Amino acid sequence: MTRLRSLLEWSVILIPLLIVGFLIFSVISGTGMPANEPSGLPGNGGFFQVSLPAPQQYIRKAGDWQFTFTSDYAYTLAGRVVGRHEYPATMPEGILPLDLAVVNGDLVSPDILRYFTFTMGSRTLEYSYDIPASSGLTEEFIDEHISNSHLVFLNSTLESEVKRTQVGNCVIIKGKLVNIRGSSPGSRYSIDTSTVRNDVYPAGCEIILVQSYTPVSCGT
Repeated sequence: MTRLRSLLEWSVILIPLLIVGFLIFSVISGTGMPANEPSGLPGNGGFFQVSLPAPQQYIRKAGDWQFTFTSDYAYTLAGRVVGRHEYPATMPEGILPLDLAVVNGDLVSPDILRYFTFTMGSRTLEYSYDIPASSGLTEEFIDEHISNSHLVFLNSTLESEVKRTQVGNCVIIKGKLVNIRGSSPGSRYSIDTSTVRNDVYPAGCEIILVQSYTPVSCGT
């Protein structure tokens, strides 16, 4: 009886200690593991284009140049940046100071992007990939989920903010697709935006008048 009582006494002491120790270990282990970070991209990103009720026009002056931006579409660019190219402020080409190459959908995943190579040139984007057939990604799907956008600004503060974007960042850019017409004494400048997903260089790039910019999480 004495031995049985001793075992019972020890169990009364040890069992609560084991429970407390397990709970402490669980809490420490849980906080030590990084939580999955949800993506801030709507629908894992995309190119969202909406017709405007009527054409809109914007004017910008730069030195002796005057530019008119005409838009028929509102536009949202959401995805992961895979390339960037800045241009000097020399007009008229300097009216488009930054190009961003952006991917969305399944291409946002680093596990997919490791099969891709992106190269930015003067108003151009070239990409190549060697992706396993098991991924299920077709050439058509890939082409439809990659864009090269030329960005134009009316606000210098917003321009500086967007220029801080680096490859690997995920962003949401909202604004208007615009055709640009520029003039200065003795000179003219003209460039049109793409409004479809299946055209190619030199007509295959979206020209976005940026009106808002939000850096977001790419998710994990």
